Formats: sequence, structure tokens, C-alpha cells
Amino acid sequence: MGRILKIALILETSGGGSGRHVLDLAEGLVARGHAVTVVWSPVRADESFKARLFGLEGVRQVTVDLQRSVGLHDWAGLRALSRLLQAGGPFDILHAHSSKAGALTRLLPRRLPGARLYTPHALRTMDPAISRRGYRIYGGIERLLALRGDPIIAVSQAERAHAIALGLRPGQVTCIPNGADPVPGADRARARAEIGLGPEEFAVGFVGRMVDQKNPQLFVEALRAAARQAPNIRGVMMGDGPLMEAVRAQAEGLPIRFLGWCDAPALVYGLDTLCITSRYEALAYSFLEALQAHVPLVTAPVGGAEETVEEGRTGYVLPAEAPAEAYGAALARLAGAPELHRAFCAATADLARQRSIGAMVAATLDLYHRSLTQAEALPSHTAYPAKGG
Repeated sequence: MGRILKIALILETSGGGSGRHVLDLAEGLVARGHAVTVVWSPVRADESFKARLFGLEGVRQVTVDLQRSVGLHDWAGLRALSRLLQAGGPFDILHAHSSKAGALTRLLPRRLPGARLYTPHALRTMDPAISRRGYRIYGGIERLLALRGDPIIAVSQAERAHAIALGLRPGQVTCIPNGADPVPGADRARARAEIGLGPEEFAVGFVGRMVDQKNPQLFVEALRAAARQAPNIRGVMMGDGPLMEAVRAQAEGLPIRFLGWCDAPALVYGLDTLCITSRYEALAYSFLEALQAHVPLVTAPVGGAEETVEEGRTGYVLPAEAPAEAYGAALARLAGAPELHRAFCAATADLARQRSIGAMVAATLDLYHRSLTQAEALPSHTAYPAKGG
């Protein structure tokens, strides 16, 4: 197994896909005998993240107040993070997740031991709606911080390509896709019963936060277009967020069920197709959940599509800015062709075996060891003074 590592996983978002990734990674690393501390901010933490974190055996967890916005409070956050890591260290690995933790971790004083790594979980500049000024500012920050040479992990080939186009060195950016495993005890019949689906209904799902990035309004219009061609289509929207009220109003009269926050990984097993309408992604977990449930995808050309969709075999990738009618036509095509749909489901089952959490953890651990070897070849870190001295 090699050297036992002491690892700090650091994040501000404490929820969503990045939070899930951190918890999957922490659990996998502890299972391999490593010592893991999750350093997280309670400011934006969601309840599902906290519930799972508190239930992880062998994982130490500590909090530090970090804000999403950029401001003078970041200096206080940086000092608090430095003190926390000094008190709990020394760590072999300091692995930051998402942009705020990534920036603060790379700005920590270099006397603090530990090889530093950064997983953006979708670079801010991947948002197609970002202004030119925002692109220059966020892109400049990423390029400036990357000059420190710390390894950067992209969770999809699309994110890696974007990082390189942004000006980051290709040798600095490693692609390690997110992973997922089958949900224990989940099955199609149980999930469809819980959702309330009949045997002849063709269920098309949306999974994610009701926010602009996920573009739930496009999903609603896609269902409207699909239902005109395939009357047996039913929409299932899992998630909540600031756009929920507007989306519900938009969907008035359409065959769409709103489940709010729910056990999406288990309920995805009851779907017939997952439709991803996001404006941008690094690699959404909903892609992986669909694979594990053997559910084909109809998706925008966002990060993760090329890892999880084999065009015309496990799903369809629509062009950028495709209208709702194009999504509706793809969904109706699958709903109206049972043999084609069954072939797509079988192909997703084959691909799912390559996208496990174990593969993600193993690849990350290999990068840890390589990064630590490189860091230890540099001049020694300044040692901490002895306590009380």
C-alpha cells in the first residue's frame, strides 16, 4: 500500500457535488489506512453533507468559517485556516476543493508543511454567462495562483481542456473523473413506486439545484415539446433552490412531478432517461448516478458528457444552445422506441463499471504520492516552534 499519509481535505462549499466528492474521497482514503481530516465551513453547509460527515467512521472533522464572496474577511479566513492546520498538523497533503478553498490553501505560508493540490469542481470561467470582465478577473486569479506549481485536478476532460485554454500548464492539470457506485438496495420497481409512476409512463428526470447554472427552465420546455410527440412522457424534477417557485409556475399544466430534495441517487433507478440542461458543469454526479442506474442520458455538451455519453449508444449530446424542441425530439425518440431504449440501457451498464469511486480514490492517492515526492525534493519547510517555546 505504500506510505501512510496524513491528509487534510479543505472546502468552503460543504455541500453539492464538491461536498459529495470530498466525503467519497475521505471514506475511501480512510478505508485504505490513511489519516483524514475534513476541514469545512459551516457557513453554507447543507444538512445532507453534515449528516454523512458526522457518520463517517475514522474521519476527523474540524470547522473554519469561510465566506463564498471575496472580501476583507478572506484575510481572517486565511489566518484561521493557517492556525487550524498548524494545530492539527503537520499534514502530508493539503487538498483544497472549489475556488475559495483552493485560493486560500495556495496562499498559506510555505513554511506550513504539506504538498498542496487543488480540485476546482468547475472553474468559474466555465460559465458561458460570465462577463468578459469576470472572465479576465477569475482567469487571471487562476493563472496567478497556478504559478506556485501545485497540481490541479480536473474532474472531466472538458474541464482539463478549459484549464489549459485558460493558460494553465498541461503538465500541471491531471484529469481524475468523479466516481460513483451502485446504491445498495436500490431498484427500479421500488424507485418508481416511491415516485408514483405507472408501468407505461416514460419518466424523464432532472436532478440538481434549481439555479441558473442548471437551467431548469429549459428542462420544463423540453418536456413541453416532448409531451406533444409522446403522451406517455412524465417529468420528474429532483432538487430545490431559488428558482423553484418560478419553475413550478412555468410547469403549470405539464406532466411534471416535483420531489424537492430527496434521495436522488436511489430514485434515479426509477427513471427511463435523465435530461441534463446545465449551462456548464465539470462532471455532474447526476451523469454518474444515471450510469449506475443504467439510465440513458440526453444532455447539453457540458463537462462530463464525453466521459459518460457514447453518442447514439448510451445517450445523445445536443449542440450548444440547442432549443427545447431539439431536447424534446430526442426524448420522444427514446420514449417511442422501446428496443432502442433497451439497447441504450444495456450500454450504460457496461460503461458504469469503469466509473467507480474506488477508481477515483486510487488515482487521487497515486497523485498524492507523486506530489509528495516532488514536494520533498524541494528545500525543507521551516519547522514549527515547539509548543510553549
